[in-house]
Amino acid sequence: MKMDVTGYVLGGGVVVGVMGTLLVLVEESIPDVDVLWAIPLAIIAAILGGLFILGAVKLGKLAEQRSKKFKNLAEQMGMEFSVEDEWDIGASLSAFDLFWEADITNVLSGDSEQLGYGEAFEVTVLDCSYVRPASVLERPLGFGGENSTKTIVQTVICFHSPQLNFPDFSMRPEEWHHKLRSKLGYQDIDFESHPTAVEFSKKYLLRGKDEQKIRALFTDEVLAFFAGQDKICVEGFSSHLCFYRARKLIEPEDIPAFMKEGFEVFRLFTQG
Repeated sequence: MKMDVTGYVLGGGVVVGVMGTLLVLVEESIPDVDVLWAIPLAIIAAILGGLFILGAVKLGKLAEQRSKKFKNLAEQMGMEFSVEDEWDIGASLSAFDLFWEADITNVLSGDSEQLGYGEAFEVTVLDCSYVRPASVLERPLGFGGENSTKTIVQTVICFHSPQLNFPDFSMRPEEWHHKLRSKLGYQDIDFESHPTAVEFSKKYLLRGKDEQKIRALFTDEVLAFFAGQDKICVEGFSSHLCFYRARKLIEPEDIPAFMKEGFEVFRLFTQG
């Protein structure tokens, strides 16, 4: 997650330069105007530019520290590590909407043998960030126009295993706009067979092309497990499974516990 500090420095310089140019233009176009009133604006611009630079430097240092902690964790767990997506993980997972045009960093990679598990799988933990259009509520003060965007960053664990054979599906927390759109025909696979199933359907948006196979996959046991969790996202297709918590970047020291959660989900779908 590299930060281009030089760009921010130049950006801060441009801000100050523009303010200075405006002062000159005011003096030349309106000679009688006392430009002293504009000096505070130039000072504010300089301060903002400096804060912008300091913020960029701080973010860069935090990113470096995070990558270092991931590397240390990989060594402790006997996994491979890459700061960036050197193994082109994103391409192998391109069937997931999550990884379309995503920036992948801090990649931990291993398998069941390295980690001492009896099941057969390859596992990857990574940070994934992508940009999507911002909703009206996400724009500052509700403004910003149609070109406003929001960056989503989250930590994801992915499994690849011959024990998995999924229909293409995605499950994520159901938000108010999903409920509204479902009334207008937007797909949301709901279950109503018993109270736990109803609770699951209130919490989650479940979608996929083959509804019959997805319903068969989400047994009562699976529904009960997810109904007892909050803000979980799961996506699957063929022999691949991804698990993450919506918009949550997991701290390096919490990665082992996060992986344990992921293994629970993996076993949930393979024990049958």
